Amino acid sequence: MSVRQDPKRNTWYYVIDLPRGDDGKRKQKFVRGFETEKEALKAEELARKQFGQSELAADGTMAAELVKWLEERELDVAVTTLSNYRNAIIKYIIPRLGARRLYDLDRQTINDFYRHLLRKGGRRGTGLSAETVRHVHRTLMKALKDLGVVIDGVRQPRPDEREEHGRKGIWTAKQCAQFLAHIADDRLYAAWVLVVVCGLRRGEVAGLKWSKIDLDRKILHVHWQRAVASGEVEGGVVEKAPKGKSKRSILFGSALGAVLSEHQRRQQKEMAEAGLLYKELGYVFCKEDGTPYHPKYFTDRFRALCIAAGVPVIVLHDGRHTSATVGADHGVPRHAMQKRLGHARARMTDEIYTHVLPESERRSAEIMEETILGPLGHDE
Repeated sequence: MSVRQDPKRNTWYYVIDLPRGDDGKRKQKFVRGFETEKEALKAEELARKQFGQSELAADGTMAAELVKWLEERELDVAVTTLSNYRNAIIKYIIPRLGARRLYDLDRQTINDFYRHLLRKGGRRGTGLSAETVRHVHRTLMKALKDLGVVIDGVRQPRPDEREEHGRKGIWTAKQCAQFLAHIADDRLYAAWVLVVVCGLRRGEVAGLKWSKIDLDRKILHVHWQRAVASGEVEGGVVEKAPKGKSKRSILFGSALGAVLSEHQRRQQKEMAEAGLLYKELGYVFCKEDGTPYHPKYFTDRFRALCIAAGVPVIVLHDGRHTSATVGADHGVPRHAMQKRLGHARARMTDEIYTHVLPESERRSAEIMEETILGPLGHDE
C-alpha cells in the first residue's frame, strides 16, 4: 500500500496491491477521495491493520475467500460444525456480501448486513431470529479471523428477550411418571425412558448400539451418535463419537435393566419375523427392518407422545433438563449428575440444566421460615 496525491482532483488516495490474476498480471485497487494526506494515511493504516495478514485468493472476493476457507476447515472441524459454517456462508453471507472484495469490507457494511437479516433476511422477506443472525455473526468473525482480517466495532445482535430467560421445558417427577405410564406400550418405550431417566440426547439415542450396553453389569456406554449434517452426506446424517465429556458411561439399576431387556426381546421377535429382510446393524432403536431412524424421527415422535399423554409438551432435549432437575430435587449428588449428563463443568449442570421446580421453591421457603422464624412464632 502507498499514499499518493491526485493533482487533477487535488485529493489524496492510497493503493492496495491485489493478488495477480490467472494471467499473471499485477492488479491494484485505488481508494480515493481523501481531502488531506493525513486522512489518507489514517485510512491506509486501518486497511493495513485489517488486511495486513490476509492471503487473498486470486479472485479476492468475499465469495472466493469464504469458499476457500470452508475447504481448509474440512481438515480440522467436525462434519456437523462444518455443515453449520457452510449453511451460514452459502445461505446468508455470500448472497449479500459475496461480490464484495475482501478489502472493501468494513464495520458499517457488516452492521448493515446484520440489520438486513433481522428485518427481511428470511424466506418471503421475513426477518430472521436474533439467534440465527448471531450464528451468522460468529461464523463470519471466525472466518475473518482465520483469514487474518481484523474489523473493529462490529456489533453482534442482542439475544431475543424471553419472559423466562434461561428456563427450559421441564416436568416434575409426577409428570414423568404420567408420561411413561401412558406410553408403556409404545414400541420405543425404552428410548423415552433413557431420555427422561438418563438424559440422553436425541443423537445419542439414535446412534446407540447393543454392543455398548452391558445388561449383566448394568452399564450403558454413550460412545456414538447419529447427528444431523444437512448437505454433507447422503440422507443428511453423520455418525460420530460425542465430543469431549459427552462420551461417557452410565450405570443403571434393575428397573431400567428390565426395560432394556424387554425391548431387546421385542426386537429379537421382530428380527425373527422379518427373516432375511432384516438388516442386523446392531442399533438399539431402529425400524422393523433393522435400519436406523433419522434423528428427527425421535423429535417428532416424542412431541406426539407428549400430546397423547396429556403432559406439557416439551422438546426432546428438555428430557435432559428434566432428568437433571428431578435428580437434584431428590438428592442426586451434583458430581454424579454431571457425569451422567456428560458435562465438562459442574457449572453447566447447575446453571443450564438444573432448574428449580415450584414445589422445590415452596419446600425451600418452608424450611427457611421454620429455621429462622420458627422461634419467633412461639409464645414464651
